[in-house]
Amino acid sequence: MRTYSMLAYTLFVCLTLPTLGFGQNQSGLSATSSPNAKPQSAAAERENYDPLLDLPPLPHNTVTLMGGVIVNTNEVMNRMTFQPFGTTQKIEVHFDTRTHFYQDGKPITEREMQRGQRIYLDTMLDHDRVFAKSIWIRTTSDSGVGRGQIMGYDPQKKLLTVRDELTNQPVKLQMTSSTVVHQGNQAGSPSDFVEGALVNVDFGAQRDLRSVTVLAKPGSVFTFAGRVSYVDVSQKLIAIDNRSDGKKYDVHMDAIAPSVLHQVREGADVNVSAIFEGDRYSARNIEFGSTNSSQQQ
Repeated sequence: MRTYSMLAYTLFVCLTLPTLGFGQNQSGLSATSSPNAKPQSAAAERENYDPLLDLPPLPHNTVTLMGGVIVNTNEVMNRMTFQPFGTTQKIEVHFDTRTHFYQDGKPITEREMQRGQRIYLDTMLDHDRVFAKSIWIRTTSDSGVGRGQIMGYDPQKKLLTVRDELTNQPVKLQMTSSTVVHQGNQAGSPSDFVEGALVNVDFGAQRDLRSVTVLAKPGSVFTFAGRVSYVDVSQKLIAIDNRSDGKKYDVHMDAIAPSVLHQVREGADVNVSAIFEGDRYSARNIEFGSTNSSQQQ
């Protein structure tokens, strides 16, 4: 099994609309996980580190949440083959004593992992290896929150269909008389449920919606401000670590002049105005923070 290089791993987890995902429950939509036991802080781990007996502390690299299925495990070599949801790709993931394992929020050991289980990983690059900092196994069906894209809304049945961001599968969620709808930070209504809109949802065990927040509709204009963390000139694509929400966004630069795009470098501070097109963000204007000058087509 070929270990993913740093570039391959970066390309794999850098999705069109990258955000942190959620652990998944059996209702089929992603849901947050809140383990009772918390890993030690980085400071505590450094303080307790014994160079003769312990593995070195993990580097402070970006952590990406991934959900999928265990293909097989090798406890002797401390690694497993993992297939992410919605793909045919298989990734070799490493773990060791620094990895934290949970089942339904309770600490467990790696011996609880079995082939075919649906699991969720906090992954990062440790040199040239994909390493799992935390592994969650969920066996119970409960409520949760998730993120996805609207595929349709049936006003007669009050049924909202959302494509889950993590699994890329459609999930039907039931509106009720108590469901609260927001359009961004403002009050909203089911009229905001347009196809292609991004939403956050809070749902119950029976897929009953407690709240829906419409984050972006196709045609909406957004401004991203932060550090450029990835540049692919051939694909006319950059990734921005957005300061306002702490998330990473892929932005397509097709409308930006090639002479301007070639000035973009990893680590540069930029302000980008982009239109949400339903399946991606497309830049219309880019401003470089270092010179505070606007560059556009």
